[in-house]
Parts: sequence; structure tokens; C-alpha cells
Amino acid sequence: MLKHCLLTISLLLLINQCLAASLQEVYELSVANDPELAAAQASFKAQKELTIQRKAGLLPSVSIGGSSTVGERWILSSNFPSEPSGSHGWNASLSQPIFRVDNWYRFRQGQDIKAQAAANFAVAQQALIVRVTESYLRILEAQAALTSAKAERDAVKRQLDQVQQRFDVGLVAITDVLEAQAAYDASIVSVIEQEGAQSISFEALLRLTGKTISEISGIIEEMPITAPNPNTVEDWIEKALSNNYSLIAANEGLKISQKDVKIARSGHLPIINANAVWSHNVTEGRTFLGSKTNNRSYSININIPLYQGGQIRSGARQALYNLDSAQENFDYLQRTVVENTRNLFTAIKTDVARVRARQRSIESSQSALEATRTGYEVGTRNIVEVLQAQRQLYLAQFQYASARYQYIRDNIRLKEIVGNLSPSDVYSLDKYIKLDGSVKRLPQ
Repeated sequence: MLKHCLLTISLLLLINQCLAASLQEVYELSVANDPELAAAQASFKAQKELTIQRKAGLLPSVSIGGSSTVGERWILSSNFPSEPSGSHGWNASLSQPIFRVDNWYRFRQGQDIKAQAAANFAVAQQALIVRVTESYLRILEAQAALTSAKAERDAVKRQLDQVQQRFDVGLVAITDVLEAQAAYDASIVSVIEQEGAQSISFEALLRLTGKTISEISGIIEEMPITAPNPNTVEDWIEKALSNNYSLIAANEGLKISQKDVKIARSGHLPIINANAVWSHNVTEGRTFLGSKTNNRSYSININIPLYQGGQIRSGARQALYNLDSAQENFDYLQRTVVENTRNLFTAIKTDVARVRARQRSIESSQSALEATRTGYEVGTRNIVEVLQAQRQLYLAQFQYASARYQYIRDNIRLKEIVGNLSPSDVYSLDKYIKLDGSVKRLPQ
């Protein structure tokens, strides 16, 4: 407990001092402060109470009451003076359901509602991990785009200066200068746009953590990029159909609808209750009519519904329609889970190939730029080709970073859909966070 408190204090100090927050720190702050997760937890606790409430329909109910009255009594036709009168007493009753089929199914339904609430809360917990990870990666991706835009702007500025010098000595035409100037102006606009996007990307952390985080840590280059394990989509689909929490919640909802049908049909069945009543009453008076009585009675009450204007039959039909709807929704969700599992499995395999290809693309783009610059020096290439080669290099660098982040996103989403996503996945990813490669939020 003390260790947890010290960790929380250290996290708050890190944020308040504007030091770099890692993915693990952002996640733990989100667990403590995210309103969506807090709402899901409160809903889970509220649904759990239904089990106790439904069980009460099978247990005895006991009540006790009492009364006391004070008055004055006299007889008009006699010479007796008036006298004070009054009464007091108490009563207690006990009622025990003996045959209540509807209450039994409501009790069983309460257990299904509790299981559904637990599954929905697990969905919310996994969704928080996804939201935190994606928000974190969105900042890193925005920073990668900004870095690429700044590098292109600086390179184009150097190119513009060189072209201007060559134009001043008559080695190139004015069109080269105009082309370089236009490219430089466009690169400035791109930097401004990416600076705004980078600053805005930090806003999601405020919503998640309730804290103003202005700096986060980056991800190291050595993070492994590997194919899914196991490497067969059927294994992942089998896991998803067994462990996906949305499917589990939908299946519990199906059980709830099935019991609604049984509850509705039980409206035709008898209701049998056993009752016991005890009472004690005292009537007071000085001369007459005073008494003291004790009563005790036991009874069994039977109520058989015969005709309710068609309400019970209609309720049963309505419950059947709701059951059909729940079944169709479950089937649709099941197919969607299978489809998404296949898509994410394929996407990750594509991501692995894409990252490797983007890495090679950087190397080839660098070689192409050097060759184009050499050609421009000897007059076989023009300035437009040089600018395009520079732009292609910086685009390749951004696409490589973006591909790595997309690989992480798809892995997180695949684990979520098969029900395997947990905080340990955040901590595993946090091992590849580099504290010395922080991303600072730009001032707005």
C-alpha cells in the first residue's frame, strides 16, 4: 500500500514538474482519473446489487408495527362522569413465498445480469488501455510528422540559398529560384500545420488523466517487429470466440432474455405464500370496556390468475420477440468479431512487411537524393527533381515511424478482440520507452 502511494506521489511530481511521462505513468494516471472507466465501474457495482434484490424475492419478509391512541369517553344518558380512554398495541407478520416461479427466474436472471456487468466492465478496462495507447502513439506520430516537415523545410531553405547563389553568378535561370522559393513557402505552411497538430494531440491526455501533461517519452528504434504468434488466424478466431468480453456480455444478455420469456409465461402459474401474524392489543378504561387481547394466526394463501385481459399472453409474445432480437444481435456481433479478428491478423502481417519495406525505402530515397543532387550539379537534373527527391526522403522517414506505430496499434487491438489485453501489455511496451527521447508539447 505504501509503495503504491509513493508511486502515485512520484507520478504527480513528474507531471507537475513537466518531466517526461512514460506510457506506464500515463496509463496509471488514467486508471485513477478517467471518467469513462469510473462510470463503468459505478455501473458494474450498481448491477451487482440486483443479485441481492432478486434473491430477496425468495426469502421471508418480516414486518412489525404498533399504535397508541388517547381519548375521552362518556355516556350521555347516564350520570357517570367522563373518563379517559385509549388503546395501544403491536403486531408482527411474516410472509414466506412457497411457490413463486417468477421470483425464482428473476433471481437466476440477477446472476446473469451480474455476469454481464462484469464482462462490460472488462470491456471498459480494455478500452482504456486501447485509448491510452492510441492517444500516446498519436502524439508520437504527430511529432514524427512535425520532425519530417521541419527537416524538409530546413533542407529546402539550404537548397534555396544555394540556388540563389548560383543564380547570382549566372549559373542557373530565375525559374530555379522561383521553384525553390515556392517549395520553401509550402514547407513553412506544412510546419505550421504540423505544429498545431502536435499541440492538439496532447489534449487527449488531459481527458484521460485529468492532468496537464506537456511532455512524453518516445519509443526506441530497437522495438521488435514480429509476426503474430501463433501465426494462424484460426487460432486467434478460436480465442476471440471464447474470450472476447463483448461476446461474453452479449451471451449473458441472451440468457437474460431467455429468462424474461420464462418470467412472462409464469404469469399463468399459481402464487402460494405462507403467512404468520402475531398481535397484542390493550384497550383502557377505568369502569368498563377495558380489555387485553393476544392474537396469533397462520395461513397459506393461493392466488391463481385466470384472466388478465390478455396481458400475460401479450407479455410472453413480447419477451419472445426481444429474445429473437437478442439472438440476432449476438449472431451479428459474433460474425463481426470473426471478421475483425481476421482483418487485424492480416493487418499485423502487413504491418511487419510494411515496416521492413519503409526502412529500405529510407535507404533508397537517401541514395536517390544524393544521385539527384549530383546530377543537378553537372546539369543533368533540374531543381524540381532535387526538391522532389528531398520530399520523398522525409516522407519515407515519416512513413517508417508511422508504420511502427500502426503495428503497435493493431497488436493492441488484436489482443483486445481476443480478450487477452491487460495492463501487462502496457508495461511490456513501456520497456521500449526512451526517457532521453522526449516529445514536448509546443506552446499554443
